[in-house]
Amino acid sequence: MVEISLPGMKMLYILGNWKSNKTTAEAVLWQQSFVKNLPPVLESITIILCPAFHHVPVFAHKSDAYVLGVQNISLFDAGAYTGEVAASMIKDDVTHVMIGHSERRKHFGETDEIVAQKVKRAVAAGITPIVCVSSTGQAKQLSVLAPEFTNSGLILYEPLFAIGSGKSDSPENANAAAGEIQQIFPSAPILYGGSVTHENVKGFTDQPYLSGVGVGGASLDPDKFLSLIRAVLS
Repeated sequence: MVEISLPGMKMLYILGNWKSNKTTAEAVLWQQSFVKNLPPVLESITIILCPAFHHVPVFAHKSDAYVLGVQNISLFDAGAYTGEVAASMIKDDVTHVMIGHSERRKHFGETDEIVAQKVKRAVAAGITPIVCVSSTGQAKQLSVLAPEFTNSGLILYEPLFAIGSGKSDSPENANAAAGEIQQIFPSAPILYGGSVTHENVKGFTDQPYLSGVGVGGASLDPDKFLSLIRAVLS
C-alpha cells in the first residue's frame, strides 16, 4: 500500500490485533468480507492487520487495501530455537511487527531488555516495529536500550486498565500521554490502544498527538472493524 496523505491531513494508522483467535477457515472468510466491503477512499489511512502467525498465508500479498504485520517475533535470530519465529524468517511476508504488548509483558515475562532486543531484530530484518508501551517510562527505556528504533517504527500507547476491559481512556488523557512520548520520539507516529470501538475512535484520531489506534476485539468482526474505519473517515 502506498501511503499518500491528503493535503492538510496527517497519515492515520488503524491496527487490527487479533491476538489468539480464529481458525484458518475463519480468517479466509474475514479477509474476503473485509476486502469486498472496504470503503474505496483510504488515501489518508494505513490499515495494519496483525493476525496470528498461521494466518500470514491468508493475507500475504492478497490485497493492497492493507499492510500485514504479526504480533510477535523471536528474541533470537534463525537457528536452533524450537517453536520460535525469527524476524528473518518472515521478512518477505510482512511489513510490521508488534513488540512488547502488555499481555506479553504480563503473561510471558517480557522485560524492557527483551523488547529492545526484539526491536533490534526487527529493524535488522527491515520490518517496521510497532512497540507497545503503557507509560512514558517504558518509552524512555526503549530510547536508551534500542536507539535503532528512532525514525524506524511506531509507538502504540496502551494504558493497562484499558486493555480488554471495555473501558477506554479519555481521548484527552491519551493525547497528553502521546504528547510526552512524542518528545522522546519526535518522528514516530503515536497510536492509542485500549477498548477502541466505532463509537469512540473518532475522539482519539482527532487528537493532535495521536496518529491512529490499535484495535483488539472490534477487529475480529469484519463488519465492526469496517464500521470503525468508516467512523474515522466521517
